[in-house]
Amino acid sequence: MGDSLPSVRALSKALEVSTLSVQRAYTELQKAGIIESVEGKGSFVAAELNCSNLKDALLMEVEDEAKKVIQIARQNGIDISELLELIKILWEEI
Repeated sequence: MGDSLPSVRALSKALEVSTLSVQRAYTELQKAGIIESVEGKGSFVAAELNCSNLKDALLMEVEDEAKKVIQIARQNGIDISELLELIKILWEEI
């Protein structure tokens, strides 16, 4: 196993967020294969990161954000060609 992570309670206090939020984040990281949790010992960076799982998790996050952008565009009368052009421009700028 890799480096140890702070406990849910310690990280929650340090970041001033709810313990529930930290627990959800740890759960998602564990599902993605980024961390490993051992009962009674804590959470650790996974010994072998599964890059495929990590990429899948990142793609899911991008997909969720893209759905929001598409919804906003549709609500405001922006067609797909305009949206794609905007994305191309922003892609080059960033």
